[in-house]
Parts: sequence; C-alpha cells; structure tokens
Amino acid sequence: MLGCTHTSVLERIPEVAQPPAEFDRGMEMEVPEAPGACGALGDQTLRELQDRLAGQSFDLQAAWSRVAAADARARESGAYLMPRLDATLAGNDLTFPSSGIVNPFLFQGAAYDASLAASFEIDLWGRLRNRELAALLETEASVHDLRSLAITLSSVLAEVWFGIVAEQELIALLGSQQRTSERFLELTQLRFGQGLGPAQDIGRQREQLLSLQGQIDLARGRLESLEFQLAALLGSAERQTPGRSPGLGPLLAGADRPGLGEPAQLLERRPDLVAARRRVEAADRRAAAAVKEWLPSLSLNALVSGRALEIFDVLNDLVRQIGGSAAQSVYASGGRRARIDQAYAAAEESLYSYAQSLVNAVGEVQTALAVGRSSRELVANLQERLREARRVLLLTSESYREGATDYLNVLTALLSQQGLEQALIDARRQQLASRLQLCRALGFAPGTSVERLAARMAADPRAAGAGDAL
Repeated sequence: MLGCTHTSVLERIPEVAQPPAEFDRGMEMEVPEAPGACGALGDQTLRELQDRLAGQSFDLQAAWSRVAAADARARESGAYLMPRLDATLAGNDLTFPSSGIVNPFLFQGAAYDASLAASFEIDLWGRLRNRELAALLETEASVHDLRSLAITLSSVLAEVWFGIVAEQELIALLGSQQRTSERFLELTQLRFGQGLGPAQDIGRQREQLLSLQGQIDLARGRLESLEFQLAALLGSAERQTPGRSPGLGPLLAGADRPGLGEPAQLLERRPDLVAARRRVEAADRRAAAAVKEWLPSLSLNALVSGRALEIFDVLNDLVRQIGGSAAQSVYASGGRRARIDQAYAAAEESLYSYAQSLVNAVGEVQTALAVGRSSRELVANLQERLREARRVLLLTSESYREGATDYLNVLTALLSQQGLEQALIDARRQQLASRLQLCRALGFAPGTSVERLAARMAADPRAAGAGDAL
C-alpha cells in the first residue's frame, strides 16, 4: 500500500515555473489595455485578410482535426468507467456419430448459441478515472494549441502584410527619388553644356539613377515574394495582390502600444502556456494511474446464454450466471515498475517543458519591449536626421547653381537624403513588427476574427463541426 502512493509533480511547479516579480514595463502607465490595442493594430485590408485566414487556412483545419481526435480519445477513456454489454449469436453444424452400421450418424443438423454478457470494473482506486482525466486534459491542451496556432498565424499574416505595405511604400518612394534624380541629371547636363561642369558629374548622376532602378527591381522582387507568402498562409497557390494601404505612417498613428498588465496574467492568457500546464497535469494523472496498477482489480460479471436446434427456441432455456472476480498480478518481471518509472519520467519532462515555455514567454516579452524602445528611438532619430538632410540638400543645390560648390557635394547630400528616406520606411516597419511581436508575446492576435474563432472553439470544441467553424 505504501508503494502505491502517488507523488504529484504539480507540487513542484512553483519551484521551477515562477514568473518574475514584475516585468519591465518600458512604456507609459496610461496606455490602453492590450486586447484593444492589439485588436486595433492594422487596417481594414488586414482585417479582411484575417477573415480569409480563418476560413481558408489548412493549418487551422488540421489543428481542429487534432482537437476532434483528442476529444474522441477522451470519450473512449471515459467509456471504460461504464458497464460493458456484449451480445453474440452463433450457428454451428453438429454431427454426432453412432456405432451402428445401418445409420452411422446418430444426429446431424444445426444448433444455435446466443449469449448476453455484461461486465463492469469497479474503479476502487481511481485508475480508470485518472486515465480519463488525463485524456480530458490532453483535449483541453489541444484546444489551447489551436488558439496558439491561430494567434501565431494571425501574427505571421500581419507581419507579411506590413512587409507588403512597406515594399509598396518603398517602391513609390524610389519612383519619386528617381524622378528627383532625373531632374538633377538634367541640371548636370545643362551645366556641362554651358561649360560650367565636368563630364564626370553626368556619369555620377547616371550611375545614381541606375542604382535606384536596381533598388526598385529588388523591391518588386521582395514584394512578389511576400505576396506568394500571403497566398500560402491563405491556403492558395496563386499569388495574392491585396489592395493598397495608406502607408506605414498611418498604421503607426492608429496603433496604440499595448500595456503589460499584471505579470501573472501572462500565464492565464497565453494559450501555449496554458496548454503546457494542462500537459503537466495530464502526465501527472497518467503517473497516478500507473501507480494504481499495483492494486488488485475488481469486476462484476453477468452472463445469460442459451442453446437450441432452432434459432427461435434459443430464448426458451436460458442459463444465467452472475458473479464477481478479483485479479492481482503477482509477478511481471518488473514490467509494472518500468511503466511507473516511464510515467513519472514523462511527467518530469512535461514539467520542465512547461518551465522552459514560461521562461521563453517572459524572454519574448522583454525582447519585444527592448526592440520596441529601440525602434521608436530609431524612428525619431531618422526623422530628425532627414529634416537636416533635406535642408543640407537644398542649401547645397543652391550653392551648386551659383557655382559656389562642385556637384560631388550635391550628390553626397542627395544620397544622404534618399538613404534616410529609405531607412525611415524600414524603421517604421520594424516598429510595427515590434508592436506585433509584443502583442503575440502577451497572448493577443492583431485583429479579432481569428482570435474570436479560436476562443469559440476553446469554449466548446464540439459546438461546431470543422466545416461550420472553418
């Protein structure tokens, strides 16, 4: 009996999976709550894409199938707690030989057997109940896996969309810079024709124009690649070309920075952490069931059977048997101990996996905060530098027209301004990505359609079929 005592691994969770006292908030206290801020991240086009993702993603459909399979396994485990009833009906051709010479067969014909057997294992020690609880916890974990996948896919979709917006804005900017550079080329050609500038100025400006054209080609290639990535997320092999967005600036202006809230809330709202916790609990229940195998099993049995030469006469003469049985394995060559050790090792593994998941989650939040701070500072720095670069280009251009400086200074100022304009687009994209990363680390998805779908499934995974939900 002492050897059948279960030592729960759940008691060790506070030792190995303890979040820090408080996170580095890194932002104003009066910012909106994370659900609203993350739900408002993006634009109308992104929300439409999220709706399509909810209805077309094969990954989400596969995850839902895993939930349905886990639910079926839980129902199968629960069935062992109920009585079992088996009915059989058999027909046989019977021949009884005799010792006579004239009639060598005493009897030859058909006989029928029918039986109805009922059995029920009394779960005195909770072995079967622990198995059912483990299966139910695995089902809940798979539901949270679905929610986690929905958040991940939603975040990846938003990141791809922000990349498309950035490339579209960069292509438009490069086109504008190309037109500006063409005007400077005309200026150098005019001054060369007037004998006021060397031919090298024309060559330098033409090379700068060719450089811009090469950047446009690269940006178009990246845009096409992102559009194919978008198609793959939406479960399509055809290239997706969504509508144009107002740009990164309006997206940033309309997106609030999410607040962290209490550190303990991270454990409650991140579905991957909840799933990992449920798997620890499931493994603990399986370990408890393995320990209970040391104890004897007790079953009740009932049997009603009959035999007749005619199938309709089977029920006329029935034999009834009612009894019980107890079974105890005496020697199994260490097999039971091996199963118990295996169950506890699996529970330990799930415990440490949960602890590492928590550490990773806290690290993701801290990383997103650090990247968000640096990206905001970078955007502010680039905006200030760009204002100075535009002023320098204006003054240098006027000096060049007056013959007070050579064209190399103008080209340097032009390249500096155009480089800063391009860097600002990339920095704004990084700033949006950092907010997206923070929302994902806090357990929220940009937009609400996919998250709402996953929450509906989490509330009752059997409420809707795969076709209805997805």
